[in-house]
Amino acid sequence: MSKKKCSHSNEILEINAEISTEAQNLVKRLRPQNGNNVFIEIDCAPNGHLNPFNYGNGQKSAMLIKELSGSFLGEDRAWLGHRLFLSQDSKFETDLQLGEELGLWQKISSADYETKIDWGKAFCIKNAAGLTRIWHPDWRHLGHNRSFSTRGGIINFIYGSKDLYLQPFYLPLPSPNGEKSKKAIYRLVFFCGTGQVPELIGGLWIGRDGFKVYPGKDAVIGLISPQKIAS
Repeated sequence: MSKKKCSHSNEILEINAEISTEAQNLVKRLRPQNGNNVFIEIDCAPNGHLNPFNYGNGQKSAMLIKELSGSFLGEDRAWLGHRLFLSQDSKFETDLQLGEELGLWQKISSADYETKIDWGKAFCIKNAAGLTRIWHPDWRHLGHNRSFSTRGGIINFIYGSKDLYLQPFYLPLPSPNGEKSKKAIYRLVFFCGTGQVPELIGGLWIGRDGFKVYPGKDAVIGLISPQKIAS
């Protein structure tokens, strides 16, 4: 998670079996062949489908899940502590090429953006460092205009950056804590043990003002409890 402090919510969410199974099947394809005892997190905006838009090393998120479980559920989660111990020397990084092969995003550049971009659909463009620009054809009507880029801003970003990736933009969900200005995404966390099927340990919901949702200092983070996720 981000080093900046986020506030924590005691609102605990659940996710249905179809979405968790879809996420598990994706993790099976994302885990490296030699990646044993690693945590993998998937950022998504589940609304009928998983709608994944990012993935990465989930170890820090697993640590926060353990912390929030103790604070809001009164549970030690010793089993999760054991998995964190097993993963302490494991390394896992986002493979942008693999993400492209799996259809999560595609490379884009100033040479081909005119044939790849459909301005009638919502999308985002990010570089290898994660810096992101979002386009939505209805951005003027959605509010939170600072979350979106104009057409000119998108084009300038493309010409001024290297190693860019184009992917769909999925509208985040309403924040579960009732704040109308905040939107939320889900971060589902799996443990990939040696020789085992990826295990969903739970997840985090992240709420923030606007449509560019990430765990910054003004974000609210809550728990997706493993007990409430159908297997």
